Amino acid sequence: MKIILTGATGFVGSEVLCFALLHPSITSIVALSRRQLPTKDPKLTVLIQSDFLNYSEAILEACAGAEACIWSIGVARSLSQEQNRIINLDYTLTAAKTFVEKLAPRLREGKKFRFVYLSGMLTERDPSKKLWFMKEARLIRGEVETKLMELQKEHESSLLTYVARPGGVQPTNSLFPAFLQPMARAITVDDLAVKMLDTAINGHKIQIIEVDVLRDQGKVLKKKLEKGANEL
Repeated sequence: MKIILTGATGFVGSEVLCFALLHPSITSIVALSRRQLPTKDPKLTVLIQSDFLNYSEAILEACAGAEACIWSIGVARSLSQEQNRIINLDYTLTAAKTFVEKLAPRLREGKKFRFVYLSGMLTERDPSKKLWFMKEARLIRGEVETKLMELQKEHESSLLTYVARPGGVQPTNSLFPAFLQPMARAITVDDLAVKMLDTAINGHKIQIIEVDVLRDQGKVLKKKLEKGANEL
């Protein structure tokens, strides 16, 4: 299976890349990145994408045959509201629309393109709701989620969208006690990455995947992958 990955230089995206390189079902990874990646692996193709609002024919041709995209571009809190909207909203929706219009029709009949979006636990989709902290970031992500679901309805025969909503994402070897993760709504980055990857490959029964499901299923999937199991 061929997939597209963004955010491969970031905290979550780099972990997704590591597990994608290990996964027996993944045969090709196209990483859209602003800079080259240090990883040298025959599975990986790095395409330099400086403008995530426009996709050249050459880029789309290199992505042809991809069955899914894992969108994990992160945004620094220091950016302005306008910059946050462009990166979180415009980049994401432009990619989803472009891929469903240009790549999905090239898949075999009956195959739907999967778009897996990395959101957050506190995302709010109701713009009228009063929020006391991180208001703009939470509402922007909520708008992205809503519009991705609307896009799926517009292209129901060719697109499946999924939203991962992790809580506090911890490093793989975090000292935070595992037994406290459910109470803290926390998840380690490796568990999150494995579950997002599995969603790109196999889908999920519902569109919104909350942190508890991400964590619990991620742990099981990670053990299978680390053992080299092929039944993921």
